Amino acid sequence: MTSTDDGEEPDVRFRIHHDQRAAAGARHELDHLLTDPDDPIADDVRLATSELVSNVVRHTDDGGEMRAWDPRPDVPLRLEVEDTDPAVPAIPAEQPGVGGLGLAIVDAVADDWGVDEQPAGKVVWAEFDRERRQAEIDSSD
Repeated sequence: MTSTDDGEEPDVRFRIHHDQRAAAGARHELDHLLTDPDDPIADDVRLATSELVSNVVRHTDDGGEMRAWDPRPDVPLRLEVEDTDPAVPAIPAEQPGVGGLGLAIVDAVADDWGVDEQPAGKVVWAEFDRERRQAEIDSSD
């Protein structure tokens, strides 16, 4: 399994099994990183986590792993979801009838995101910048 470029161990590590409760379990594991009720990224991190973990449950045979790093205060929180499926996900060109919006949702709520191909699968990552979002909130007041 991979980690961020600086080699730091993640603050949160959660094994994703084929269980419909996996997304709720992953969100629960992130709770200690998102304790401030006014945290400008908390809801978006939880939503992106739900979407990415659900994709692993829905589209892979052997699960994966979620990791998160939160080096506060001035570095974005990084969320990674790794699995062994080599298919690189993409946002569909046309809106599907049911489901299929996971990456479009991640794209809408994350400050940055991407897919890193691995020798045995891929890592889908998303970053959430508290400082930038707080500055946007402060400037709109």
